[in-house]
Amino acid sequence: MRTALNTTLATLSRQAIGRALVACLLTMALNQALAQESSSDELDLDSLFDTGQDQPEAKVTPSSTPVPASPTVIALPERALPPQSRRRPPAVLEEIIVTAQKRAQDIQSVPLSVTAIGGADIVDKNMGDMNEVANYVPNLDILAVPTFPSIYMRGLGSSYNRGFEQSVAILIDEVFYGRASYINQGLLDLAAIEVLRGPQGTLFGKNSSAGAIHFRTAQPEHSFGGKVDVLLGELNLQRYRLIATGPLTDTLSGRIALLHETRDGGVLNTTTGIDEENRDNQGGRLRLAWDASSELRLDLTLNASVVNQHGAGSQLIRARQRHLAAMQVFDPQTNADPYDQRSAQDFAAGVSRDAWDGTLRADWTLDSGTTLTSISNLATLDEQVSFDADFSPVPFLILNNNEDLSQFSQEFRITSTPISSPGDLEFVAGLYFLRNDLDTTYDITDFLDLTEILLITGEGERRACVNLPNPQACQDAALDNAVAGRLAGEAIRARFAAQGGATPVESSLTRFGQLADSAALFGQFSWQIKPRWSATFGGRLNYEQKELAVDHRLVNHRTGQQGNAVLGGGLPGLGYGPGPNPGGAIIFPVIIAGETQFSAQRSRHDFNFIPKISSQYDIGDAAMAFGSIARGYKSGGYNAQPVNDQQLEFDEEDALTYELGFKSEWLGGAARFNLSVFRTEFDGLQVATFNGVSYVVGNAASATIQGVEYEAQMLLPYSLLLGLNGAFTDAKYDEFISAPCAAEETSAPPCNLSGQRLRLAPKLKTTLTAGWQHSLAQWPLIASAGITASYTDDVALATDLDPIDIRRAGTTFGLQLGIKSSNENWRVTLFGDNIGNHQSLAGAQDTPGFRGTHFGGAYPQASYELEIGLSF
Repeated sequence: MRTALNTTLATLSRQAIGRALVACLLTMALNQALAQESSSDELDLDSLFDTGQDQPEAKVTPSSTPVPASPTVIALPERALPPQSRRRPPAVLEEIIVTAQKRAQDIQSVPLSVTAIGGADIVDKNMGDMNEVANYVPNLDILAVPTFPSIYMRGLGSSYNRGFEQSVAILIDEVFYGRASYINQGLLDLAAIEVLRGPQGTLFGKNSSAGAIHFRTAQPEHSFGGKVDVLLGELNLQRYRLIATGPLTDTLSGRIALLHETRDGGVLNTTTGIDEENRDNQGGRLRLAWDASSELRLDLTLNASVVNQHGAGSQLIRARQRHLAAMQVFDPQTNADPYDQRSAQDFAAGVSRDAWDGTLRADWTLDSGTTLTSISNLATLDEQVSFDADFSPVPFLILNNNEDLSQFSQEFRITSTPISSPGDLEFVAGLYFLRNDLDTTYDITDFLDLTEILLITGEGERRACVNLPNPQACQDAALDNAVAGRLAGEAIRARFAAQGGATPVESSLTRFGQLADSAALFGQFSWQIKPRWSATFGGRLNYEQKELAVDHRLVNHRTGQQGNAVLGGGLPGLGYGPGPNPGGAIIFPVIIAGETQFSAQRSRHDFNFIPKISSQYDIGDAAMAFGSIARGYKSGGYNAQPVNDQQLEFDEEDALTYELGFKSEWLGGAARFNLSVFRTEFDGLQVATFNGVSYVVGNAASATIQGVEYEAQMLLPYSLLLGLNGAFTDAKYDEFISAPCAAEETSAPPCNLSGQRLRLAPKLKTTLTAGWQHSLAQWPLIASAGITASYTDDVALATDLDPIDIRRAGTTFGLQLGIKSSNENWRVTLFGDNIGNHQSLAGAQDTPGFRGTHFGGAYPQASYELEIGLSF
């Protein structure tokens, strides 16, 4: 790990960072020379002390940022100022205000591991989705795609199963949303993003055992204003955003934000001729704020989002010779290069998502300063997802996974005035209720006969190898028999031609309906014991009830019968002969071990207490240390992709986290350094295992995740800002003897992964940033430049830790060059993403049906975008 870090830092120093800094210094020297030659022309610095932001709560600067979120952050060093301006105060980093404890606080005084990114900074660095945001946050891994969205923090997260609750809470304006699909909805017109690492169950609920991501949207203002920007890029990318705000009456203000984004697909499907992974997104937000009186404020927010994408953009990343030969019968261009931006799939996949919600918030401030808050939210999500489940040009498997979700939440909260002197007590307490009504389908349709499947995949021969003296060599020979694969492919194609096309043979159909009610009593109390000592005690008493109705059917389309095919002797049959159901399903019970038709009604009740205790010591005016112990909890639940009733239910997950932290400012506020050390011990860790077609949730026995997280910033002369953030993480299963096996493992499952690393938990992830912003001599302009270098160690992408499904270590670079008016009425910015064209996998997994062949998706190659923005 030390070698990898040294190599990375050396690479950054010798290459991109060195060239960027030299360019910035040369530009600065030229500007200074021009200023000295024209002493009569005074340099106007007023714009450098203008926040350039629309509201106080949006003044948030990230812990690592190439370009300052606000000109206030980068004031010129004193020796660079003209004589009449040298009385100005020295440059300091801007205060960061967060609401991580449901009250506005300076991030340096919050005893939590928190990263905040301001709304202006999100715009300045063109963070269009959470994939880009994750580069600036330690220990955060996000796959923000319409088909398979996922969020992992400190190695914890939830895979693609609609019955599997999130480990990272998603909050928009303090409202909890129970789906990873919402991670991109909140990015429009933000005041800030706050990322809270570690259990946040006391204030944000049981589904935050790994942490929480809070999107704070921008508030209406009492003066007229607005912004419009246009982003143009490769693949005909066009993004238009409009924001307008102002007073409607003396006491009523409004704000509206609109988004329209389109882009052509970046992955060519050579089978269908369609460019996959396109964008067609629309979003909007209307927010009204009414100051009904000096004590009462009402806030109404309405959100709408429509997302459409054609094709998943997934590609084969590795193919056995038998499988590849069969696939090339249907599409000769099929290959297993994950980075050539070409896919070969016979079914045109797609995603369509409509999300609507409304939130009404009321804040009533009492004479004592105590605030009573009510937050009511109603949200709906309608999502239609379909894709080629075998990820090949062979007409084999098609999956439809649709969801209809509605939720209602209500929170009542009381917040005291903040602590002002030793002996004072401040508190936050409240009641919370959430109803979640979920209806989802998971339907797989097969188009091949059982004999065809065994021949084209080689599975029949592979299973015969298990009892031989050298099963691995036998298996390799079967899976790499290209001649057999080609012959099987040609026979299948001939059958389809004779019957006029592919027709369904069997289907596995699941209807999953769940109604979940959750109620909680929560509170957190902070006590200023002494002038420098304070302690916090918190807890959440939570009750949850889940009611389930599930129907899992197996259908044989040729006979019209349902259920498993069974011979008269009670053994799995081949669909013929005497017996109670000779015409039932043959194929799915063979390709998915243990698949059985069933219907079930279940209910479960969970009652738990989630405590937390922390202590804080102020070392001085600019430094503090803290320690905390917190419980994380996720209730048990039900699989939305069940194959039998024995795998339907999974148990609760329990965790205990210990954390020590240090936060400090140096050089009179020009530098900042934060560090946290943590350890989390899990009992019954919930994990999702890929069974060849779907993800099934189960419980690992125990696991431990521990590590160090760091964030630093420093202002340097010549208007330079350097930032560094990252994490060293050790995440391992203590005991996991019922783990899944890699697809090509010849021994019988389960496998033992005890002592092995968790997926999506790199040992080292670090991001180095450098930024420069300065007024140009002679002109009322501000130029800026920034570069980002983000290094990630090897990352396992699959639960079975198959060495094929690995995101290899590497560094990605981002570039930003911009110019804007000194009053910030207009700006033009060029963005470069992955300018070093680093190739890495975003996700990878076994290809359903084809053992030994894998599919995945790559992060985009180098791309450049130009944004033009106007403010009025």
